[in-house]
Amino acid sequence: MFPMSSIVVRGTSAASVTPDRAELSLEVSQRATDAAGALDSAAAASQRLVEVLERHGVDRSAWATDGIHVGEDYEWRDNQQVMVGFRASTGVTVTVRGADLVGTLVRDAVGDAGAAVRNLVWKVDRDNPARRQLLADAAVDARVRATAYAEALGLRLGEVELISETPIAPDNPPGHLMMAAMASPKMSDAEMAVSGGLVELTADVHVRFALLR
Repeated sequence: MFPMSSIVVRGTSAASVTPDRAELSLEVSQRATDAAGALDSAAAASQRLVEVLERHGVDRSAWATDGIHVGEDYEWRDNQQVMVGFRASTGVTVTVRGADLVGTLVRDAVGDAGAAVRNLVWKVDRDNPARRQLLADAAVDARVRATAYAEALGLRLGEVELISETPIAPDNPPGHLMMAAMASPKMSDAEMAVSGGLVELTADVHVRFALLR
């Protein structure tokens, strides 16, 4: 039997964090008898939406156009689809900092520009201190797990040989022991489609420790 030389474990951590920003997706859609008319109407509604954003102090760099679509518009009538004109639509995704502004912005976008809400997600910034703490907690969890495995096998935990945010591929040396080799994301983007509240963040780290007899 070959002597055991190392062990690989995955440490994990999770925390509920107050989101830093909301990403709000809005759409304006207009119908007309011809494509040009639909496009003109959608452009006017889009301009009203921009005015709403500007009125609430949303910087131009904080929103982006998602796209523009113009096409035939159909409705079901007497169990068949009937062309009723042309529809033009365009959308914007707005980054909003401050939960209090979201509700007001939605109200005015819908009321003043005739916009529809396509999606609302809350996110945590990548430089949020909570993310750094999560990684530290994951590393501690990895050591706790490795220590438990080593002690259960009558061994001692040695030095850290390798740390990675992605699964560590086994070198397959004699006696190499792989534990918890299941792949997982290194850090979730932490999204939830509800207003305010807390966002669940997770972090993983993979660590290879030397094993001593």
